[in-house]
Amino acid sequence: MDIGTGKLDLRSTIYDVSREKGKWVIDGVPIYLYDIIDPDKNFSMAEYQQLAYKKTNEVQSRKKLPILVGGSGLYVRSVVQGLKVPQVKPDKKIREKLAKKSLGTLLGELEKVDPKMYLGIDKSNQRRIIRALEVYHKTGKPMSTLAKKYQPDFDVLQFGLTAPREILYKDADERIDNWINRGFVEEVRELLQKYDSTLPSMSSLGYRQIIAYLNKKISLDEAVKRIKFDHHGYIRRQLTWFKKEPNLFWFYITDSNFKEEISRSIRDWLKN
Repeated sequence: MDIGTGKLDLRSTIYDVSREKGKWVIDGVPIYLYDIIDPDKNFSMAEYQQLAYKKTNEVQSRKKLPILVGGSGLYVRSVVQGLKVPQVKPDKKIREKLAKKSLGTLLGELEKVDPKMYLGIDKSNQRRIIRALEVYHKTGKPMSTLAKKYQPDFDVLQFGLTAPREILYKDADERIDNWINRGFVEEVRELLQKYDSTLPSMSSLGYRQIIAYLNKKISLDEAVKRIKFDHHGYIRRQLTWFKKEPNLFWFYITDSNFKEEISRSIRDWLKN
C-alpha cells in the first residue's frame, strides 16, 4: 500500500529515494516504521506506540534527534503524551455484532456508555467507535477511564504546518490526481488479488473508493471525486483535532520565512 498512503515515488527525480526493510531512505535520511506490517494483519495503536518508543531510543543512542512526523492525531498523542492504551484483546464475536449496526446506532451507544470518549472521537471512523464499544463490553469500564497518561522520558517540541483551507484542499486534489497518474488503480487491483476487500486496511481512505470502482459500482471519475471530498473532510477533522493539542506551535507554509522561523525555534529549544 504505497501510492494511496502517500509514500514518495521511487522514481522521483526530485529526491533520492530507496526502499529497505522496515524503512525508506530519502536523500540519505532514514524514515522508519514504513513497510512493517502486511495489510491483512492487525496492528494496534499500542503496538505502534511501543515500536515508536523503541525506534526513538535507538536514534537517541546514536546521538541523533528523532523526529516524529505524521497526521494521525491519536497516534501522535499516544507517543508524545504517553497514553497508556488499554491492553484489551480483540473479540471477533463482539466486533461482528457491532459491525452489523449503523454508524448512528453505534454513536448513540457510545454516548450512553462513554460520553467523554464520544465527545473526542472521530465520528466518521466506524472502526474506532467499534473498538471503544468493544473495550467497554469486554471490561465493563469506559475506554476513556482506562486510557491514562504517563510522562515519557524525553522532551518534545511540536510544530504544526498549515495553510489557508483552500490551499490545503488544492494540494490534496493535486496529490490525488498524481496518485491516479502513478497507477493507484493498478495498485489496488493487485492488492485485491492477495487480500480480502473487507479487511480494515482495504476500507481506508482512497482504497475503498477505488475498490467500489473496480467492482463497477461507480465510475472512476466518481471514485476520484469521492476521494477528494473525503480528503477535504479529513483535513477539517485534523485541523479541529490538532487545534486542541497543547504546546503545539503553528506555522503557515505560505509565509516565505516559515522554515527560518522553525529553525530558530529548534536552535533555541536545543540550547535550553
